[in-house]
Amino acid sequence: MQRSIILKILRPYDESIKWEKLGYLLRGLSYKVCKISNYCMTHHLLRALNLETENLNPQGHLYCYPRLAQDYPDVPAGILCAAESRARKVFLKCGKEVLRSETALPNFRKDCSIPIPVAGYRLLKAGEDTYLANIQLLSRQAAKTQKLPGRIQLVLAKNWRDRSAGPVLQQLTEGTMKRGIASLFRRKRDWYISIPYEAEAQKTEDGSFAPGLVMGVVLGTQCALAYAFNQSPKRGAIGGEEVLAHKEKFRARKKHIREQYNWSGRKGHGRGSALKPLQALYEKERNYRNLTNERYAKWVIEIAKKNRCGKIHLDGGRTGGTGTPPVMLAYWPQAELRKKIRYKAEACGIEVVECDSRGIWNRCSKCGAVQEAPGDMRWFTCSQCGYGKDDKKTSSSFVTVDYNAARNMAIMESKP
Repeated sequence: MQRSIILKILRPYDESIKWEKLGYLLRGLSYKVCKISNYCMTHHLLRALNLETENLNPQGHLYCYPRLAQDYPDVPAGILCAAESRARKVFLKCGKEVLRSETALPNFRKDCSIPIPVAGYRLLKAGEDTYLANIQLLSRQAAKTQKLPGRIQLVLAKNWRDRSAGPVLQQLTEGTMKRGIASLFRRKRDWYISIPYEAEAQKTEDGSFAPGLVMGVVLGTQCALAYAFNQSPKRGAIGGEEVLAHKEKFRARKKHIREQYNWSGRKGHGRGSALKPLQALYEKERNYRNLTNERYAKWVIEIAKKNRCGKIHLDGGRTGGTGTPPVMLAYWPQAELRKKIRYKAEACGIEVVECDSRGIWNRCSKCGAVQEAPGDMRWFTCSQCGYGKDDKKTSSSFVTVDYNAARNMAIMESKP
C-alpha cells in the first residue's frame, strides 16, 4: 500500500548556496512545470479531437518530450517526463467529461508542485538525526551555465507530528523500502517535499485473524457509528452528541456573521472582504470534520484489530427505499470517512467490503423476518421470534436498531 510523508526543507546543505538563489531556482522551475503541464493538457485534448499533427510519434501516439526538451533545455529530463506523465493521467481521468462539454479542461497553476522521479532524488543521512535529499534540479547544460551543481542537497526538518517519519526515513535511506515519485511544493514562504513509499501490510500480534469473523459497521440513526460481529455478541457505538453540538455551534456562528455584516465595516469593500469571515469559518469546519473522520476510522480499525477480525462489511451509503431511517451523519463527508477506514484497514491487512445498507434496518438479524419500518424508534423487537424482548437477560441493554442493522451488515454476503 502506498503512503507518503511530508517534510519541510530547512536549507541547502552546501553553505555556498544561499536561500535566495535556491528559492529563485525553485520558483522558476515550478513556473516552467506549470507551462509544461498545460502544454501537454492542451495537446492531449487536440489528440482526442483528432486535430493533433505536431507531436506524434511513428506509431501515432502523442509524444511531447522532444518539443519540451527543445523549449526547456534547463529542466532535467526526469522532471519533463514526470510532468508529462502527470498531465496525461489528469486528462485520462477527466477527458470524457471534457469531450462531452460537462466540465472545462483542467489547468495547472503557476505555483504547482514539481514532480521528482525516483532516479532524480536520493535520501542520505548526514548525522545521527540529520537527513538530506539529494535532488537534481538542473540539467547538465544549465548547471554549467549557472555555475551550480546539478544535484543539490537539501536538509530536511524533523516531522514531529508524524512519529513514523523517522523510521520511514531510515528505511528509505537504507533502501529497504520502495519509494515513488516525490514532489516539491510551496506553502506560503516554506518549501516542502512529499515522498511516497510502499508500506507493507501489518498483521496482528500473532500474525493471524480469527477465521470467518466479520465486523459490520453502519452509520447509526441514534449514534454516529455502530458495529457488531457475525460470530460474537460484542457490540459498540460512537455517540453523535459531539457532532450535533459542533453543528449547532457552527450554524449559530454563521448566523451571527451574517447579522453583523451591516455594521462590521466589511460592507462596500468587495465580495472577498465580505466573505472572508465565512470562508475562515468554513475552513475551520472542514478541518474539524476531517479530524473527526480520522478519529472515527482509527477507532473502527482498533476494534477490528483487538478482536482479530480480518474483514469489515462497511455501510456503503446507498440508502433508500422503504424502511431506511435517516442517519445521524446525513450531512457529513461520508465518502471521506469510508476512504479513511479503507486506507487504515489496508495498512493493517484487513479487507473492507462496502455493502448496500437497504433493508437492514427493519430485518431481524436472528431469524431474518422483515418488520415494519422502525422510523425514529430506538429499540428493535422482532414480531416473529421475539428477538430483542428478552435480550436484557443476557446483556446489559436491549437490542437497539443500530446494533441490529450492524449485525445484519456483518452476516450479509460479500456483494458490494
